Amino acid sequence: MKPTYREYQKSDLEQLKNLMAELGYSVELIDLENNINTIHKNGGEIFIAENQNNVIGSVCVLLDARLAEGICAEVVSLIVSERYRRKGIGKVLVEKAENWARKRVNKIRVRANEIRESTHSFYISQGYKEIKTQKIFIKIV
Repeated sequence: MKPTYREYQKSDLEQLKNLMAELGYSVELIDLENNINTIHKNGGEIFIAENQNNVIGSVCVLLDARLAEGICAEVVSLIVSERYRRKGIGKVLVEKAENWARKRVNKIRVRANEIRESTHSFYISQGYKEIKTQKIFIKIV
């Protein structure tokens, strides 16, 4: 198996929805499409790993600006289908996101849920350093 890697295409929408559900993120198709359109409108990109016309992984990279931290890229929503994990696919997807980000900024951030300990180890192995722990709050308006 030798996956191919490329930018997201609209024809990936349904398979991307199913891939996200595999990781526990249930999102309606129309909402996912709106999210993708907003990501692109705001200058972000989504990369896809594909094997025999099946989407087996994805990663999203965004640009973010903060008053104190400045401008950086953020790698979000890295997902690799369970049966394809530990085959280097996540590593290549992160590299794709990093290469995209390097052309725009000099700093890349990643956040990982504290319960996903294997994810923490993965990012450390990719050269990321843990800098802080925080809680995230949300208010529906």
